[in-house]
Amino acid sequence: MSFAPYPSGAAAGFPWGENRPSARQRILVAVGLAALAAIMHYVRALEHGGLSDFSSIWYGARFMLEGRNPYELIGPGQLVPTPSRAFYPATAFAAAIPLTLIPFHVAGAVFVFLSTALLAWGSTRDGWHRLPMFPSIAFFTSAQLGQWSILFTAAAFIPAIAFVSLAKPQAALPVLTGNESSRPFWWAMGGAGTLLLVSFYLMPQWPREWWTALGTTDHFVPPITQFGGPAIALVLLRWRRPEAWLVLVAACLPQTWYPYNGLILMAVAFTYRDACILSLVSSLGWLIAALAGDGNTRSSETREVMSATLIAACYLPATIMVLRRPNQGPEPFWMRWFHQRKGVYIAASGR
Repeated sequence: MSFAPYPSGAAAGFPWGENRPSARQRILVAVGLAALAAIMHYVRALEHGGLSDFSSIWYGARFMLEGRNPYELIGPGQLVPTPSRAFYPATAFAAAIPLTLIPFHVAGAVFVFLSTALLAWGSTRDGWHRLPMFPSIAFFTSAQLGQWSILFTAAAFIPAIAFVSLAKPQAALPVLTGNESSRPFWWAMGGAGTLLLVSFYLMPQWPREWWTALGTTDHFVPPITQFGGPAIALVLLRWRRPEAWLVLVAACLPQTWYPYNGLILMAVAFTYRDACILSLVSSLGWLIAALAGDGNTRSSETREVMSATLIAACYLPATIMVLRRPNQGPEPFWMRWFHQRKGVYIAASGR
């Protein structure tokens, strides 16, 4: 991501070495972490008949290619017996079409491998200091379940990944709005056109089917509307900083309460100390939540515990971290555009 204030990795507080990894070292670390994550996913999927959260995506893509309706065939008691219905837009299925060439129980591991490799490669561009995000419960759950969180966190560091933003818009939008560079935005625009074209060609009626599926659940809630959530808006006191908008926009978008939704917040870490704090605090919070919950992640009691944990252990620490920084530095790209257009308007009007 473009908002790190340090000219080199040496200033980021990594305790071992000069914190200037070579390309070869970054590749080795990326492949190693990706292999471990893929194994975690594969083993967990085997315990559930080969199914994972990514299975809905894979089967959705396959059904669309076959001219069938994924929203009628995926979910409890359906042809693909997943715990919940397919709540993804058909653009997510379109993005996963290349992986339908691989058996579904392997495709999820490949997806996790590629996502993790990209995150490890991108996040180490200016040093090793962001590595603490990997030994975190947020990352573990993302890898085990085959969630998009890893890939869209990687998009904070590699603009081209924003091409698949419409696969999960609520995960991509914080990255797009909280970025100094406009490159992710343009990649997202190009990808949006491509994914919409493919999805409408294969399934013209998908928006209606998707909206109907979303109407059957109340699991998607913006964190900022929950107890303690309004405090996240304090990041607006640092409105000139791109990472403040990443945190705010993420909190304003509907999402579930699983730990993987806190992974993107670790992108606001600038130093090894920052990364350790966010990783440790969030992981400790989820461990406490696991002890306090009843083991049924779909019960109302456990959902309340999980929502409180996501806010208290993930969003609020990220908010405090941003507030400890001065309200200065590079603005988000869209804010610079606004100021430039405003300046042109004032000059043209002669004011």
